[in-house]
Amino acid sequence: MRKFFKTLALGLVAATMALPAMAEVDFSGKRIELLVPYAAGGGADLYARFLGPLIAERLPGKPTLIIRNVEGAGAIAGSNQFQDRAKPDGTDLIAASASVMLNYAFRDPRGHYKLNEWIPIISSAQGTVIYASPSLGAKDASEIANLQGKDVVMGANNPTGGDLRVILAMDLLGVNIRPIFGMNRGDVYPAFQRGEVNLDFSINNAFMEQVQPLVEEGTAVPLMTLGFTDDNGEVVRDPAQPELPHFLEVYKNLKGEELSGPARQAWDAVFNLNVMATRAILLPAGTPQDVQDAYKAALEQLLADFESNPDLKKQAVEVLGTEPQALGEAAARNLRAAVVFSDEAYAWLKDWLKTKFDVAL
Repeated sequence: MRKFFKTLALGLVAATMALPAMAEVDFSGKRIELLVPYAAGGGADLYARFLGPLIAERLPGKPTLIIRNVEGAGAIAGSNQFQDRAKPDGTDLIAASASVMLNYAFRDPRGHYKLNEWIPIISSAQGTVIYASPSLGAKDASEIANLQGKDVVMGANNPTGGDLRVILAMDLLGVNIRPIFGMNRGDVYPAFQRGEVNLDFSINNAFMEQVQPLVEEGTAVPLMTLGFTDDNGEVVRDPAQPELPHFLEVYKNLKGEELSGPARQAWDAVFNLNVMATRAILLPAGTPQDVQDAYKAALEQLLADFESNPDLKKQAVEVLGTEPQALGEAAARNLRAAVVFSDEAYAWLKDWLKTKFDVAL
């Protein structure tokens, strides 16, 4: 019996030695294509052109990276093409921005792409600050009730785009917004300065550059942020604006209870769509775990390089903001929370948009 086990052990060792070693991920000599479903020159294009080459430089084998813009149908054309053609071997990526998320979440019938199955390697948040004219009579969020019953005017592009996050938040607080639709974000800030609108919002970078001087001169009052999701999935104060309360704090202080039910589910989805997962780079479904791990390691190295290289960090802040970047499971959690509406939340939001603005999803 002892001889049998000795012979068996020797056989297993020999068999193990005969097995080929598991190949490490290596992109040497390969070309990676990063598809941008928008025209060149926009925010998502800038995001892709900044991050893409830096990621490729840190992948094993340092592959060549090319950017390909496929615009059309509000990002649906490029998203559908990625769904149909992307190879799950790490050589195909897509840069997604809010419209890719919104089209999927709002179930646009033109899109057949399965965003919920794609694998985000990084998602980038854009914290949001809501501010008002002092003429509305609120000097901070504790006086938000002073806005109820006032003529609160806000410039907005459309009811279902990025402005939705602020219009919905204020409506849930009992503030009846009168939006002026058809205005692009670049038009609203000057309109606020001229007094044509008296409520506005800004992402953190733009707030510090453009709005903070107005705060200091007394012509703008920061009320709240929309918050930020921490590593445990809880909404907390935005790390870029920790002195400001977030929307859910303000709601609880005003109403005496937490926001709950379908309204909370709808709010969470809109918040994640427009704050936590506004931009992302994703791999197609089916990409092997070792390839995902190689991308995660490259991004971890990149984030470390941001901290050690002041010039690179300055560029990163200009493009990505100061918010923490989400990788791996954190990025996947943000994306799922943004695009997977429950039927109950979708029905609530659909009814709210129809009632409020006569808009059909």
